[in-house]
Amino acid sequence: MTDILSEREKVVLKMIVEEYIRTSEPVGSRFVSKNSLLGLSPASIRNVMSDLEDKDMIKQTYVSSGRVPSDSGLRYYVDKLISIKPLNISNFDNILKSKRLNVKNIFEELTLKLGEMTNSIGFVVSPKLDNMFLKHIEFIKLNRDNLLAVIVTKSGIVHNVIVETDEMISDSELSMMVNFLNEHFKDKSLLDLRSSLSKELLKEREHIDSVYSKLEKVGSTIFDGVDNEYDLIIHGINNIVDQPEFARDIDTLKKLLDVFDSKKKMLEILNKLTSKNSVKIFIGSEIGESIAEELGVVMTEYHRGANVVGMLGVIGPKRMRYPEVLPIVDYTSKLITNILTEIGGDDD
Repeated sequence: MTDILSEREKVVLKMIVEEYIRTSEPVGSRFVSKNSLLGLSPASIRNVMSDLEDKDMIKQTYVSSGRVPSDSGLRYYVDKLISIKPLNISNFDNILKSKRLNVKNIFEELTLKLGEMTNSIGFVVSPKLDNMFLKHIEFIKLNRDNLLAVIVTKSGIVHNVIVETDEMISDSELSMMVNFLNEHFKDKSLLDLRSSLSKELLKEREHIDSVYSKLEKVGSTIFDGVDNEYDLIIHGINNIVDQPEFARDIDTLKKLLDVFDSKKKMLEILNKLTSKNSVKIFIGSEIGESIAEELGVVMTEYHRGANVVGMLGVIGPKRMRYPEVLPIVDYTSKLITNILTEIGGDDD
């Protein structure tokens, strides 16, 4: 397939993109003439810029200004012109040392690290709770009519559900319920528990007949109360606020802050994007939201065993430093996958 750009055009586009990434300012022909190895005059560079503009690679922000890359130009740069920077994984040492802690804390730490290392917003979409494996479940009697179910997953996530009971449950019955659930469902997913509880109770009914109906009701109520939605962990919003393109446009900044403040809206936007088991980049208009036209997203999925259970990435200005961001996001995905596989088991 014939490349749409000549070698000269590639050099000029690369220089414009990288200078724009560095400064957020339009790039003029004089700068390119002085700093490139092409040996062309500013007038000749302007001719190359004109050709790039005709091919929708760059644009003028206003008459007589320099040029900035278009979304198409940034896409071409990302796909064909960047060289991936090596990653210093020692930046993750502290997180690796603390990986025995609650996974939710690790998600928090990794999200902070993503934002810090990329000077953008880091995010992790955590797994649905019912995809987690059960480590232990406990019931605590709050009063005559209410129980607290404490669900601890193997990945360290703890979920509490208050269960309203319509009949008296004795301490011995509670003990039988706990023993039954931990014996039959330990190391199984909470989705298995949800779908198989009645079947397992029928098998054992002759042994636990006195609490059969009570446990079935309690079990059903527990999982009605379990939040089956993904959770979004996000850090580094101030990194966006500090970017000059947003500081210059307060109205857009306010709208973006409203979006970032709404986990529901953020998840709606992210769920429209797909990484297809590799690190993907979405630039400006590719995100599909008018409010996000000055943003870029670098994201990928992470796994437990063979299953995709969540996603993570970076949200920043569309002029973010993609050669540095890509390996950070990729390594973070592998890190979370390894941690979840090690402490949460796989699906075999």
